[in-house]
Amino acid sequence: MNTGTSISKPTDAVPRYVLEGRVVTLNSQDEVLERGRVLVRGNRIVAVEPSGGPLPEAFRDAPIIDTRGTLYPGLIDLHNHFVYDVLTLWRVPKKYLNRTQWPRHADYGPLISLPVRVLGGHAPSARAIVRYIEAKALLAGTTTGQGIRTRVSGGEALFRGAMRNVEEPGDDHLPAGSTRVMDLHDDAEDIESFHDALESHAAYFYHLGEGVDDYAHRRYLDLAGHDLIQPSLVGIHSLGLQRPDLDTMAARDAKVVWSPFSNLLLYGQTLPVSDLLGAGVTFSLGCDWSPTGSKNLLQELKVARHEAARQGASLSSRTLVRSVTADAARVAGWQTQVGTLRAHALADLLVIAGTDGDPYDTLISATEKQVRLVTVDGVARFGDRELMEQLAFDRTHPSEPWTVNGVEKAFYLWAEDSLLNDLGFEAARSLLEEAMANLPDFQQRMEHAEREGVGPAPFTLVLDNEPQDVFATGSDAFAFLTDLHRVAGRITLDAPTVGGEDYWALLAAQNNLDATLKQQLRQDYA
Repeated sequence: MNTGTSISKPTDAVPRYVLEGRVVTLNSQDEVLERGRVLVRGNRIVAVEPSGGPLPEAFRDAPIIDTRGTLYPGLIDLHNHFVYDVLTLWRVPKKYLNRTQWPRHADYGPLISLPVRVLGGHAPSARAIVRYIEAKALLAGTTTGQGIRTRVSGGEALFRGAMRNVEEPGDDHLPAGSTRVMDLHDDAEDIESFHDALESHAAYFYHLGEGVDDYAHRRYLDLAGHDLIQPSLVGIHSLGLQRPDLDTMAARDAKVVWSPFSNLLLYGQTLPVSDLLGAGVTFSLGCDWSPTGSKNLLQELKVARHEAARQGASLSSRTLVRSVTADAARVAGWQTQVGTLRAHALADLLVIAGTDGDPYDTLISATEKQVRLVTVDGVARFGDRELMEQLAFDRTHPSEPWTVNGVEKAFYLWAEDSLLNDLGFEAARSLLEEAMANLPDFQQRMEHAEREGVGPAPFTLVLDNEPQDVFATGSDAFAFLTDLHRVAGRITLDAPTVGGEDYWALLAAQNNLDATLKQQLRQDYA
C-alpha cells in the first residue's frame, strides 16, 4: 500500500496479455462466453470476445494464458472495517436490539476494541495489520473495499496499494465516496454537514438502521424527515427499515449494503430478502468485519444464499453475483469503469477454477482454494503460482509464495513508494501472532522502544468502528474506550481463510445463528 496518487503498476513496459476461459461479463445483457478471452493492456481491458479468432496486431506477441477457469469482474466489498480483520469471531453473548448495545458489553473492550488499539498504535504491528488484511481480502477475490486510514509521522491519510478503496480511489474516472459510522445528531449543523456530504460524493456510506427495534427505525425517520434520502445515500445494514422505507429508498435511487452474516450474529435476523427484492432497491454485499461477520465476500455470498433460501425468497445466483460486481459498482458510482468485463473497463479480474455448471453458482460455491487469479489495474496480485509466474512482468520484485490447502499460490504486493515493500505477508503474519500471544508485554516493549527512539518511523492506524455515540457517557466513558490495562492477555490472529477446527468451534458457539447455517457453511468448506 502507498500514499501515492494512483494504483501502482510494475516499473517495466506496459504489460499485455490474454486470459482465456469461460467469461462471465456481468454486462447489461449478462452475457457469458463459454469459451472466451479477455485482452488486457496496462490497466485496461482492450477487448472481451470469443476465443479462436485472430488477435489484434498489438497482441500478436502477448502471452495467451489458458486459465482453466471462469473469469469474473473483481469483487467489490462496500462495507468492511478492515483494521479489525485480524480478530477472530467474537462469541456474541446474547441477541441485541441495536448497535448501541453490544459495544457496551464487558468483553468488547478487552477482546475487540483494545487489542486493535494496541496493535494499531505502534508502527511494527500497525504495518503488519495493513499488509495482512489486504492480502486476506485479495486471496478471496476482493479488488475494491473501504479504505484504511493511517497516521504516518503525524499526518493522516488513506492508504492505497494493491487493492482499490472507495474513499480515495486515485483515478479521475472513479468518484470518491465517503463513510460515516456515527448516528446523525438532531441539530442544524450536523444535518447540514450530512446534506453537504451527500451533495459532494457519488456515494455516502452511512450505518443506517442497524438493529431491529424502534431506535434503529428512528435513524431512518431522521433522514427522511430532513430530506436526506438522496441518490448518493448508501444505507449500510438498513436492517431497521420497513418495506415502505425500502420502497422510498428505491424510488429516490438510494442504495443498500446488506451484511447478512453480521446481522444474524448480532441480532438474530437480517433484512427480509423479499422486501429488498420487491422494493427494487439497488444493493450490494459487505462483510462488515471478522469479529461478527464473514472473513471475505466468498463466505458472505454463501451466507446470503442460505439465508434467502431459509426465508423462501427468490434470490437468484445471478443477482447475488451482481451484488458484489456490477451492482456494487453502481452503488459506488463506478459502473462505467469496474464491475463488468468489457472493453475499456479497468482490468480488475477474478478467475475461479473450473468451467462446468452454472457460472454464478460456481462463484458463490468457490472457496479460497479455487481462486486461480486476482488482478487489480491489470496487475496480477494473487493466484495460482503458475499463473502468477506467467504474469510476472515486474521481475525486480518477485512474488511471495504461499499455499492454500495444498495448492501453491503467490502474492505480488509490491507498490511504488509504499512504506510496506520491506514487509511480506508471512512476516506480517508472524509478527502479529507473536504480538497477540502477549498483548500487555507487547505494549510495554513498544512503549519502551518508542521512548528510546528505536524502531521504524511513526505509523499508526485510525479505528473506524469506535463511534463515541454508542458508548455510555460520563466520567467512565473515556476509560472504557482507552484503558489499555483492560486488554486481554492473549488473543488469536484470525486465519486468512475460512476453515479449521478452531473456526468451526467458534461458529458452533454462536447462539444467534440458525443451526442449519452452521451446518451448511461447514459443508460448503468441506
